[in-house]
Amino acid sequence: MSLQFDICTNLNPNTRGLYPYLLILQHDVVAALATRVVAPLTRATCTVLPIGRLHPTVALAGDTYLVVMHELASVPMTVLGPVQASLKSRRDEMVAALDLLFVGF
Repeated sequence: MSLQFDICTNLNPNTRGLYPYLLILQHDVVAALATRVVAPLTRATCTVLPIGRLHPTVALAGDTYLVVMHELASVPMTVLGPVQASLKSRRDEMVAALDLLFVGF
């Protein structure tokens, strides 16, 4: 079972080339839902221009990825593959990125 701030493999064949991993942002208290709100991860070498704390960086599988917070999506549980890592220890940083996106500070 994947939990909030877990990074899962993206099983969607249409998007996994650009976004190989998905960060679960949705809280576990609503785990009964059939979907999860996620932020995709893309390689830091892709065309996304990082904007400070809006795009936290993550080292994973020998590569550096950006958490692309402005590309939030609700996805069915079926596209979430195995958990690869957890950012639970970086919760404050992830919430700060969401605050910047939604509140502006």
